[in-house]
Amino acid sequence: MFVGRERELNELESAYKSDAFQMIAVYGRRRVGKTALLNEFISDKQDAYFFTAQQTTARDNLEALSITLGKLRAYPGDGVRPGTSLFPSNGPVYQSYQDALVALFEMGQRQRTVFVIDEYPYLAESYPAISSLLQTLIDRYKATSRLFLVLCGSSMSFMEEQVLGEKSPLYGRRTAQIHLRPFDAFSASELLGTDDSVAAIELYALVGGIPLYLEQLDARRDIQWNIANRLLPPDAFLSNEPENFLFQEVRSPARYNAIVGALASGCVRPQEISDRTGISSALVSQYLERLERLSVVRRTVPAVSRKKRQVRYEISDNLFRFHYRFGVKYLTAIEAGMSALVAERIVSEEFSTFVGPVFEDVCRQWLLRQAASGEIKTIPLEVGSWWGTNPSTREQEEIDVVLRGADGDVVVGECKWNNAPVDASVLGRLKKRASLIDGGESAELYLFSKSGFEDECRERARQAGNVHLVTAKEMFG
Repeated sequence: MFVGRERELNELESAYKSDAFQMIAVYGRRRVGKTALLNEFISDKQDAYFFTAQQTTARDNLEALSITLGKLRAYPGDGVRPGTSLFPSNGPVYQSYQDALVALFEMGQRQRTVFVIDEYPYLAESYPAISSLLQTLIDRYKATSRLFLVLCGSSMSFMEEQVLGEKSPLYGRRTAQIHLRPFDAFSASELLGTDDSVAAIELYALVGGIPLYLEQLDARRDIQWNIANRLLPPDAFLSNEPENFLFQEVRSPARYNAIVGALASGCVRPQEISDRTGISSALVSQYLERLERLSVVRRTVPAVSRKKRQVRYEISDNLFRFHYRFGVKYLTAIEAGMSALVAERIVSEEFSTFVGPVFEDVCRQWLLRQAASGEIKTIPLEVGSWWGTNPSTREQEEIDVVLRGADGDVVVGECKWNNAPVDASVLGRLKKRASLIDGGESAELYLFSKSGFEDECRERARQAGNVHLVTAKEMFG
C-alpha cells in the first residue's frame, strides 16, 4: 500500500507536465521509500522505464542497462517499424555506455520518456566516467529533449557531493532535487492502518518513520507482541537492522556502535561521548556529523534562545534508539530465547518513559501540520525544545515544545505521556517556564496529554484564553 508523499509526487508531476528536459536527483537514507515513490510516479506513465544498478562490474551494469533500454519501443516517425525494439542491431547489448545513453537521449528527442536510474552511486562506482558522460549528453540535448531523467541513490555523501556538489560534473545540470525523509507519525499511522492514536504513537516509537520498518509491524497486535516477535528475536529483520545499516554505510562500524551506545546511555555532548568510549573528541565530532547526515543522530540547540552554544546530540532514529536502549541491554536473555519475558518487562516497567520523548516529537510534528493547514496562524521559523538555567532558582529548566513564528509569535508546550489525566499544576508550571524565554510572556500555551485533563485544568485553560488542551486522540482525529 502506498501512502503519503503527496508533496514529492506533486513536484514530480509538475516537472513531468512541463514537457521540457528534466534531470531530477532523488536521494535519502536506505529503506526510506525512494524506489516506492518513483514506482508510484511512473505507474501511470506510458513511456517510463526503471533501471536499478548493482554493485558489480561496469560490463554487468551495461548489460542490465541495455536490457532496460531494449524495452523502449519505436513509434511512428522514428524511421523504423512501430513497436520494434530499439536494441542495437548488432546484438542485445550496447558496446559502450556512450552508445546506450545516446540511444536514450535520442529517444527523448522524439517523445516524453521517463528513465529512472536507481542506485546511481553503484553505477558510478562501476563506471566512474558516467557522470561526465551524462554531463556531455545533457549539454548536447537538453535544449530540444523531452527526456525526464531521474538519478536516485541511497548514499547520502555520494549524492550530495558527486551529483549535487559544486565539484561534480553534473553540477548545475539538475532541474530539481528531492531529499526524501522518513514519515512523520501521522503518515506512519496511515501506513500502519490503525486509528488507535496510542497504538500509532507507540508503534512509531519502536521504529520511527521508515516505511520498510513500519511494514514489519502488526498493528492488529498489541505493543508487547510486536516487541517480542518483531524487534527482539535474533533472527528478526528489525533486530539486526541497526547494526547492518551501519555496516553498509560507514567504514568503522565498531566505533559508530560505541558512539550510538553512548548516546543511548545518556551522553549528549561530544566530550561526554569521548570520555565514555575512549574515542578522541575530534573523531567523535566527525562520526556524529556522519551519523547526522545518515538521519540516525540529530544535533540540537535550545529553541528561541540567543545562546546557541549549549549543543546536545540525541538519537533521532527510533529503531536505533530502541535497539541500543533495550536490544543491547537484554542481549544475553534474548539470545537465550527469552524475548517474550523481556518484552513483558519492557512494557510494564520501562516503555512509558521510552515513549515520552517520542511523544514530544509527535507534538512538534502536529504543530507543524496545524500551521501548514492554517489552523495555527503562523509561519514557523523554528521548532524544537528549550533548556537553560532559571535565573531565580539557579536550577535547570526544560520546555518540551517551542515554536517560533515569522512575526515573533511563540508557541510553548508541555507533553505528558502517562495514564493519569493532566492536573492544573502542570499548566501553572508551563506558564512559569514560558516566561524564561524570549516572547514567552505572550506565548500560546499547549498541553498535550495521552490520557486527557482533569476538570480543574480544563477550567483554568478556559479562563486563561491562550491555553490549548490537546489529547493524543484529538491529534490523530
